[in-house]
Amino acid sequence: MAYLALIVEDVVINKWELNQDELLIGRVKFCDIHIEDRAVSSKHARLVVKQVPYEQGGSVVVLEDLDSTNGTELNGRMISRQLLKNGDIIKIGFNQFKFVDGSALNLDETAVIVG
Repeated sequence: MAYLALIVEDVVINKWELNQDELLIGRVKFCDIHIEDRAVSSKHARLVVKQVPYEQGGSVVVLEDLDSTNGTELNGRMISRQLLKNGDIIKIGFNQFKFVDGSALNLDETAVIVG
């Protein structure tokens, strides 16, 4: 299962499982991921979870900026729409999130050492 973790000084202070087809991120109370930050637009961004049968874990997650005032940053660059990868860092307003995909392959764990 994939989730979005809110990180402050490398400590996870909150996390949201991505168990819906769409999750709205913003400052208004009805957002799925509600952020109290004046630098965040009322409806700032959305996460779209798409079921893809051929992918490991069966889904991919797309981050979309909703024409927010201050934009959405992914791994240090501004984006409008981007497919997320395990470990991606998202910045919305003054908040930093980490995208964690528990179904992503960890090549270190699956590597075969030939000696």
